[in-house]
Amino acid sequence: MDTDDVAEAWRPATSLPRLRELAAQAPGPARIVASRIGLPAELAEELAVRALESGPDWLGVLRALAAHPATSAERLAELAAHPEESVRQVAAVHRATPKPALKALARDGSATVRRALAGREKLPRKVTDLLTGDACAEVRLTMTRRVGARPEHLRALATDPDARVRRVVAALGHAGDTDLTDPDPEVRRTAVHKRAAPELTPWLDALAQDSDTRVRELIAQQYRNRTPAVLARLAADPEPCVRAATAANAFTPVRHLTELAGDPTLAVLGAISQNPTAPPETLARLVETITRSFGGGASTLPGQEEDLQRLVYAALEHPAIPPESLRALHALDLWPYFHPGNAMDQPNWPADLMVEFGLTYCASTVSGKAERKSFAEIDEARHSEPSEDVLAAMVRSPIYYLRRAVANRHTPPAALAAFVRDPARAEDTSQLDAVAKNPATPLEILLTWAEAGVRHYDMLKNPALPEPVLTAIAACPDTSYATQARQLLEVRKLRAGTETPC
Repeated sequence: MDTDDVAEAWRPATSLPRLRELAAQAPGPARIVASRIGLPAELAEELAVRALESGPDWLGVLRALAAHPATSAERLAELAAHPEESVRQVAAVHRATPKPALKALARDGSATVRRALAGREKLPRKVTDLLTGDACAEVRLTMTRRVGARPEHLRALATDPDARVRRVVAALGHAGDTDLTDPDPEVRRTAVHKRAAPELTPWLDALAQDSDTRVRELIAQQYRNRTPAVLARLAADPEPCVRAATAANAFTPVRHLTELAGDPTLAVLGAISQNPTAPPETLARLVETITRSFGGGASTLPGQEEDLQRLVYAALEHPAIPPESLRALHALDLWPYFHPGNAMDQPNWPADLMVEFGLTYCASTVSGKAERKSFAEIDEARHSEPSEDVLAAMVRSPIYYLRRAVANRHTPPAALAAFVRDPARAEDTSQLDAVAKNPATPLEILLTWAEAGVRHYDMLKNPALPEPVLTAIAACPDTSYATQARQLLEVRKLRAGTETPC
């Protein structure tokens, strides 16, 4: 093929007579002409006649015409019946191919042609019916992936012998309930992924015993399972990933969470450390496990160091961890990046450690007569006065970092109330946020903030947030904080009578 002829055949300015001359020379230039945008219908017809009368070298021209908008419906019907499979395949997806030709293509002997037909933009109803029941799985699979696939056809494919077809139908949500008992585990996983928790409720017990580990893990996860009996079963699962998912579930009963806190698997322990509804007794057991398994210079397996550090960090930061468990965890020195300044924002540190952290942290920054005097008085008082009184003095200190004692649960409520009501502290946003996280903060202060729509983020970190405050947050305009509050109220309702706060 001459390169000049090729360039001329593609050139937009080439005249119609010259295009006819080029198309008559050989199949190569003719194919290029047949592919041109804006090809006149009469020239398309001339090319079709010439290509149909010529040999196999002209099949490329026929394929180009079978895809071209200028080709007439009558000629497309002829191309749809052409003995060459590749020509029929292209004609099958042309928008103008007549319905009778499409029906014939639906019975074509080539699965490749039928699959191309199944992928076209629009299909007549009868053609859809034929292709939905096609003997070739690839054709049926293509039918499930159609943008305009009809629900009744998808439902008919929900029991297809090919698992790939059933997976797509399950993902589209048209399988009824057959996908939950499908023999293929991937279909069952897809079915569980697709459904909301209420839809899964009747199936939870059976799915919690599924032979596929991933299905059981999905069932253990929070947004699919809130049923205590099923979570109890999953807490005893032989697979660590299932137990870890159960340990992360906000609705797992306290007794089973506490049992999981003795699990030897780091993934399970890590999930508990990040479960916001894990109660103090569970976290105390968690720290005992960490101390027993990793304290005293015990070595970790290769690759576990970072997992252990993340576990310890999450436990240190958990809003419900008991003070003495924090003391034990701190003594292990397993977290190399521990910072006393961060600890001062956490409510549960023992009072004596909180005082020590505060003095250590700000010792090098104290300046001015008032700050030096306050520092010296507090440093002296910690050796003779009750720790709560020392914390109250820190709250009143002119030293900013010592005032972080407003975050600690051992700080007297009266000192917290005085801090909040002091007009001089109105702009001290960071420390008022810390007060919101403090379990010792008086109810009336928390309730005022909740009803005003402020400090919800920080109050939801309060491990002993009173129920009226939670209810007030839950009643606010629908936000993520309201959703969290409603969930915590639901957890408390499930745990009612256990005397275990979440």
